[in-house]
Amino acid sequence: MGSDYKHVFSPITIRGVEFKNRIEMAPTSPKLTDDKGYMTTEHIDYFRPIARGGAAIITLGNCSIDILNAQDEPRQVGVDSDDYLIGLSRFNDMCERYGALGSLEINHSGIDAIWEYNHVVPRGPSPVITPREIMRAAAAGRKPIRPVEMTIDEIHEMEQKYIEAAYRCKRAGFKMCMVHGGHGNLIAQFSSPLYNHRRDEYGGSLENRARFAMNILDGIRKKCGEDFVIEFRVSADEMHPDGMHFEETKEYLKLLEDKIDIVNVSCGLHTDVRYFRYWFPNMYMPRMVNVHYAAELKKILKCKVTAVAGITHLDNAEKIIAEGMADFCAMARPLVADPEMPRKYAMNKPEERVPCSRCGFCNRRVGAIKTLMCGVNPKLGREHELEDGMVRRARVQKTVAVVGGGPAGMQAALTLLERGHKVVLFEKEQSLGGNLTAAAAMELKQDMKDYHAYLCRTVMKSGADIRLGVKATPEVIREIRPDALVIAVGAEAFMPDVPGIDLPHVHWAADADMDKVPVGSEIAIIGGGSLGMESAYTQSQRGKKVRVFEIRPALGAGLEASELMPALQKNGVEIYTNRRLLSIHPDKIVCSVIGTGEIEEYPCDTVLISAGLVPRKQDVEALRHVLPETEVYIVGDAKAPRTLGDAVHDGFNAALNI
Repeated sequence: MGSDYKHVFSPITIRGVEFKNRIEMAPTSPKLTDDKGYMTTEHIDYFRPIARGGAAIITLGNCSIDILNAQDEPRQVGVDSDDYLIGLSRFNDMCERYGALGSLEINHSGIDAIWEYNHVVPRGPSPVITPREIMRAAAAGRKPIRPVEMTIDEIHEMEQKYIEAAYRCKRAGFKMCMVHGGHGNLIAQFSSPLYNHRRDEYGGSLENRARFAMNILDGIRKKCGEDFVIEFRVSADEMHPDGMHFEETKEYLKLLEDKIDIVNVSCGLHTDVRYFRYWFPNMYMPRMVNVHYAAELKKILKCKVTAVAGITHLDNAEKIIAEGMADFCAMARPLVADPEMPRKYAMNKPEERVPCSRCGFCNRRVGAIKTLMCGVNPKLGREHELEDGMVRRARVQKTVAVVGGGPAGMQAALTLLERGHKVVLFEKEQSLGGNLTAAAAMELKQDMKDYHAYLCRTVMKSGADIRLGVKATPEVIREIRPDALVIAVGAEAFMPDVPGIDLPHVHWAADADMDKVPVGSEIAIIGGGSLGMESAYTQSQRGKKVRVFEIRPALGAGLEASELMPALQKNGVEIYTNRRLLSIHPDKIVCSVIGTGEIEEYPCDTVLISAGLVPRKQDVEALRHVLPETEVYIVGDAKAPRTLGDAVHDGFNAALNI
């Protein structure tokens, strides 16, 4: 019997090329090439589980057509020389083995090329310094590099570089490629009034600004022939006030529709971090955030349409395809989280998918210049170590005690079982989840809720001996005579040492958000990190009067939680930075203003603490010497409070080592 997902698994043929379904791996750059951009076995094997799992198109992201002069991220795939052909053909051969179509997102960063990589002054349509370059310069302690405006001859040379790059795709065996015309990269720099201030035939009117893209696409078609599929990525709306907006994008694509086969409909800018979230939606944003643009373009364009961004699973994709909103659905993080997701849906087992939590672990690793890894899929990026994504069975099957049912403990238990060990998991509460339960409590964080539910459900059905409501003392551990011990007791709220901290109206913010404690009508939240902002959102949505107090000069929640700011402002949340909590009273808090020493009082009937977490060191110390110390593993927040991804990887690594 076939899949219930008839539309997403229906094949489609374009220019004689058959796509076995409508699932595309959106462009991704795992940073596993060598330092010159040549394909490595690691890089190819990174995508192997995704190709094997059933996606129809596997797209390598940000492949540079001019890597010696315009690199904008480490370890980009190079496609500007014939020397790259062998590696590219190996990648394509891998994709074809599994019935998938390989594709390269060919790109040039233009005025946003990074000086530190090439030491070459960037070139583009106009000498505009991007916001990202201003940030990079400040971080490096140098002046921003002003780009050089390209001459007409240089523009023609660059057009040819795109054409030759696409032709290399064909020579390497690819039946398609994606031309990146969005996110503020070079083609988009020409098409957008934000970055194109020229007064010649490549600037001014929309037709002139579109000329660069039109020449490239015409050249690719002529060079690569009628049997080569061209996908063109575009930002439907750049979101910047002075950027290209959807009404003009529609006219732009009408000029291009006869030159492309598929338009990949994204949004936002790569050149300005304020607009990242429109092409890389964060955990607080709605699902399918850009699909309405794809749906409108589907009505007016002759070419096929791909929807992308926030399509978190194939139930989303089936709806999009079935309702005619798009012809393809592209997703990256959901396939990274579970490369087998298409197969699970094809077998009508959607409940088995590992949900992407949209935790941001992958993005933070990229920002830290590390290889791309996943917060909920610890096997990703370790294909060289885990053949076919399978952990090795242990040579000796052991009994392992796992103390703590949070994400680190649960992942450890699952991986230990996969290795053939017997697992006894102790959790002092009556349910699994640990601090993941608090992390998933916020109404907006549906993806985190999905992951929480999946992980708890999977562990409960795993076959482990799960003992809920049992505090694992040394005596309890010794009774089962384990060979190894994983300590995953997590962390608890840090409560500042100030007068009044023990008053009955003072609580950990997460407990209040989960309705575990009573909350009044006027709330003071101590700490402006992610939890503090989430709690401010939750409580203000419930009609409470909320004030947030942060000791630092600015909120520490980062770009993701800044998504909440408009709602906080609308709900009347007051935010005070540079405030140090001095004392708590039944009807107020007292703070000092850092820098001036001024003393302030604020009324409240509830105080919620969101000042971070501290490991449960007492619990760790009580257990770490129960067995020979080499057989004891401390993981997750019990080692140091960090992220969900760190906890999952800690648990996974401990299980591999036992």
